[in-house]
Amino acid sequence: RTWAVPGAPASPAPGSTRSPRLPEGLEWTPDARTRLPDSPQGVFAQLVVADGGQLTEGPLHWCSEPGMTGVTLAPGVTYDKHTHEVVVAQAGVYYVFLHLALKRAMASNGNSSDSVSVALHLQPLHSRAAALALTLDLPPPSLRNSASGFRSGLLYLDAGQRLSVHLSLAVQEPRAWQLSADATVLGLFHVATQVSTGVPLVQLM
Repeated sequence: RTWAVPGAPASPAPGSTRSPRLPEGLEWTPDARTRLPDSPQGVFAQLVVADGGQLTEGPLHWCSEPGMTGVTLAPGVTYDKHTHEVVVAQAGVYYVFLHLALKRAMASNGNSSDSVSVALHLQPLHSRAAALALTLDLPPPSLRNSASGFRSGLLYLDAGQRLSVHLSLAVQEPRAWQLSADATVLGLFHVATQVSTGVPLVQLM
Protein backbone atom coordinates (compact mmCIF):
# COMPACT_ATOMS: atom_id res chain seq x y z
CA ARG A 1 0.00 0.00 0.00
CA THR A 2 1.25 3.48 -0.83
CA TRP A 3 0.66 6.11 1.84
CA ALA A 4 0.00 9.56 0.40
CA VAL A 5 0.80 12.68 2.39
CA PRO A 6 -0.39 16.13 1.31
CA GLY A 7 2.73 18.22 0.83
CA ALA A 8 5.27 19.58 -1.59
CA PRO A 9 6.57 18.15 -4.88
CA ALA A 10 8.74 15.07 -4.59
CA SER A 11 11.94 16.83 -5.69
CA PRO A 12 12.80 20.32 -4.42
CA ALA A 13 13.97 22.94 -6.86
CA PRO A 14 17.74 23.56 -7.05
CA GLY A 15 18.89 25.70 -4.16
CA SER A 16 15.67 25.25 -2.20
CA THR A 17 15.37 23.82 1.29
CA ARG A 18 14.56 20.14 1.31
CA SER A 19 11.32 19.18 3.01
CA PRO A 20 11.46 16.79 5.98
CA ARG A 21 12.22 13.23 4.93
CA LEU A 22 9.14 11.06 5.02
CA PRO A 23 9.15 7.52 6.43
CA GLU A 24 9.87 4.70 4.03
CA GLY A 25 6.71 3.86 2.10
CA LEU A 26 5.33 7.40 2.10
CA GLU A 27 5.26 9.49 -1.04
CA TRP A 28 4.53 13.12 -1.83
CA THR A 29 1.57 13.73 -4.16
CA PRO A 30 1.75 17.20 -5.79
CA ASP A 31 -1.99 17.28 -6.50
CA ALA A 32 -2.93 16.49 -2.90
CA ARG A 33 -2.77 20.13 -1.71
CA THR A 34 -5.56 21.31 -3.99
CA ARG A 35 -7.35 24.25 -2.32
CA LEU A 36 -5.05 24.09 0.68
CA PRO A 37 -2.97 27.24 1.35
CA ASP A 38 0.79 27.04 1.66
CA SER A 39 2.14 26.26 5.10
CA PRO A 40 5.55 26.56 6.72
CA GLN A 41 7.65 23.51 5.92
CA GLY A 42 9.29 21.41 8.59
CA VAL A 43 6.53 20.67 11.13
CA PHE A 44 6.63 16.90 10.92
CA ALA A 45 6.65 14.19 13.57
CA GLN A 46 6.73 10.42 13.59
CA LEU A 47 6.89 8.14 16.63
CA VAL A 48 7.20 4.37 16.85
CA VAL A 49 5.44 2.40 19.55
CA ALA A 50 7.40 1.51 22.69
CA ASP A 51 5.03 -1.26 23.77
CA GLY A 52 6.42 -4.26 21.97
CA GLY A 53 5.35 -6.80 24.58
CA GLN A 54 2.03 -8.24 25.63
CA LEU A 55 -1.05 -6.38 24.48
CA THR A 56 -2.50 -4.18 27.23
CA GLU A 57 -5.57 -1.99 27.02
CA GLY A 58 -5.04 1.73 27.51
CA PRO A 59 -2.89 4.49 26.00
CA LEU A 60 0.00 3.41 23.80
CA HIS A 61 3.48 4.52 24.84
CA TRP A 62 5.75 5.93 22.13
CA CYS A 63 9.51 6.20 21.57
CA SER A 64 10.53 9.82 21.09
CA GLU A 65 14.30 9.83 21.61
CA PRO A 66 16.17 11.62 18.77
CA GLY A 67 18.27 9.30 16.67
CA MET A 68 16.09 6.24 17.14
CA THR A 69 15.09 4.47 13.94
CA GLY A 70 11.74 5.74 12.70
CA VAL A 71 11.57 8.66 15.15
CA THR A 72 11.34 12.30 14.03
CA LEU A 73 10.29 15.27 16.16
CA ALA A 74 10.63 18.60 14.36
CA PRO A 75 10.38 21.90 16.24
CA GLY A 76 6.74 22.61 17.00
CA VAL A 77 5.92 19.08 18.13
CA THR A 78 6.76 17.50 21.49
CA TYR A 79 5.98 14.26 23.29
CA ASP A 80 4.82 14.16 26.92
CA LYS A 81 6.18 10.91 28.39
CA HIS A 82 4.02 11.23 31.50
CA THR A 83 0.68 11.41 29.68
CA HIS A 84 1.81 9.61 26.48
CA GLU A 85 0.50 12.48 24.35
CA VAL A 86 1.90 14.26 21.29
CA VAL A 87 1.58 18.04 21.65
CA VAL A 88 1.49 20.54 18.77
CA ALA A 89 2.56 24.13 19.39
CA GLN A 90 1.02 25.67 16.28
CA ALA A 91 -2.65 25.69 15.31
CA GLY A 92 -3.59 24.58 11.82
CA VAL A 93 -4.58 21.72 9.55
CA TYR A 94 -2.51 18.57 10.05
CA TYR A 95 -2.36 15.36 8.09
CA VAL A 96 -2.38 12.72 10.84
CA PHE A 97 -1.64 9.07 10.12
CA LEU A 98 -1.69 5.92 12.21
CA HIS A 99 -0.31 2.53 11.21
CA LEU A 100 -1.02 -0.46 13.44
CA ALA A 101 0.85 -3.73 13.02
CA LEU A 102 0.71 -6.91 15.08
CA LYS A 103 2.62 -10.18 14.96
CA ARG A 104 1.82 -13.55 16.47
CA ALA A 105 3.91 -14.27 19.57
CA MET A 106 2.71 -17.78 20.37
CA ALA A 107 0.45 -20.48 19.00
CA SER A 108 -3.16 -20.39 20.12
CA ASN A 109 -6.50 -21.85 19.18
CA GLY A 110 -7.43 -18.40 17.93
CA ASN A 111 -11.03 -17.32 17.69
CA SER A 112 -11.92 -15.89 14.28
CA SER A 113 -13.83 -13.09 16.03
CA ASP A 114 -10.76 -11.76 17.89
CA SER A 115 -9.91 -8.14 17.12
CA VAL A 116 -7.73 -5.25 18.26
CA SER A 117 -8.77 -1.60 17.98
CA VAL A 118 -6.99 1.72 18.34
CA ALA A 119 -8.52 5.19 18.60
CA LEU A 120 -6.87 8.59 18.32
CA HIS A 121 -8.18 11.01 20.94
CA LEU A 122 -7.67 14.77 21.22
CA GLN A 123 -7.34 16.88 24.35
CA PRO A 124 -9.06 19.27 24.70
CA LEU A 125 -11.84 17.31 23.05
CA HIS A 126 -13.33 18.57 19.78
CA SER A 127 -16.01 15.90 20.10
CA ARG A 128 -16.68 12.71 22.01
CA ALA A 129 -15.92 10.61 18.96
CA ALA A 130 -12.39 9.44 18.21
CA ALA A 131 -10.57 11.57 15.64
CA LEU A 132 -9.33 8.39 13.92
CA ALA A 133 -10.24 4.78 14.63
CA LEU A 134 -8.99 1.45 13.32
CA THR A 135 -9.97 -2.16 14.06
CA LEU A 136 -7.93 -5.19 13.00
CA ASP A 137 -9.53 -8.63 12.78
CA LEU A 138 -6.88 -11.11 13.87
CA PRO A 139 -6.42 -14.10 11.55
CA PRO A 140 -6.31 -17.71 12.78
CA PRO A 141 -2.91 -19.47 12.75
CA SER A 142 -3.87 -21.38 9.62
CA LEU A 143 -3.96 -18.16 7.58
CA ARG A 144 -1.08 -15.92 8.66
CA ASN A 145 0.93 -14.69 11.64
CA SER A 146 0.53 -10.94 11.23
CA ALA A 147 -2.06 -8.23 10.77
CA SER A 148 -1.82 -4.54 9.93
CA GLY A 149 -3.94 -1.54 9.00
CA PHE A 150 -3.69 2.18 8.27
CA ARG A 151 -5.85 5.25 8.93
CA SER A 152 -5.24 8.89 8.12
CA GLY A 153 -7.09 12.17 8.02
CA LEU A 154 -6.90 15.95 7.82
CA LEU A 155 -7.53 17.35 11.30
CA TYR A 156 -7.65 20.92 12.53
CA LEU A 157 -5.60 21.13 15.73
CA ASP A 158 -5.46 24.06 18.14
CA ALA A 159 -2.20 25.34 19.59
CA GLY A 160 -1.40 23.10 22.54
CA GLN A 161 -3.67 20.31 21.31
CA ARG A 162 -2.72 16.87 22.63
CA LEU A 163 -3.05 13.60 20.72
CA SER A 164 -3.04 10.12 22.25
CA VAL A 165 -3.77 6.64 20.92
CA HIS A 166 -5.74 4.14 23.00
CA LEU A 167 -5.72 0.38 22.52
CA SER A 168 -8.81 -1.80 23.04
CA LEU A 169 -8.87 -5.60 22.96
CA ALA A 170 -11.47 -8.19 22.03
CA VAL A 171 -9.06 -11.11 22.26
CA GLN A 172 -9.39 -14.39 24.16
CA GLU A 173 -5.63 -14.84 24.51
CA PRO A 174 -3.80 -11.45 24.54
CA ARG A 175 -0.41 -13.15 25.00
CA ALA A 176 -0.72 -14.68 21.55
CA TRP A 177 -0.14 -11.31 19.87
CA GLN A 178 2.33 -8.43 20.18
CA LEU A 179 2.57 -4.98 18.67
CA SER A 180 5.21 -4.77 15.96
CA ALA A 181 7.47 -2.10 17.44
CA ASP A 182 9.10 -1.09 14.16
CA ALA A 183 5.85 -0.83 12.19
CA THR A 184 3.30 0.64 14.62
CA VAL A 185 3.57 4.35 13.90
CA LEU A 186 1.88 7.63 14.80
CA GLY A 187 2.74 10.64 12.65
CA LEU A 188 1.57 14.07 11.65
CA PHE A 189 2.48 16.78 9.14
CA HIS A 190 1.45 20.44 9.21
CA VAL A 191 -0.41 21.14 5.97
CA ALA A 192 -1.94 24.60 6.38
CA THR A 193 -2.38 27.37 8.93
CA GLN A 194 -6.08 27.73 8.20
CA VAL A 195 -8.93 25.91 6.52
CA SER A 196 -9.86 27.05 3.02
CA THR A 197 -13.50 27.13 1.95
CA GLY A 198 -14.57 23.79 0.55
CA VAL A 199 -11.77 21.73 2.09
CA PRO A 200 -13.35 18.89 4.08
CA LEU A 201 -11.53 17.64 7.15
CA VAL A 202 -12.26 13.94 6.80
CA GLN A 203 -10.75 10.52 7.24
CA LEU A 204 -8.80 9.80 4.07
CA MET A 205 -7.98 6.09 4.36
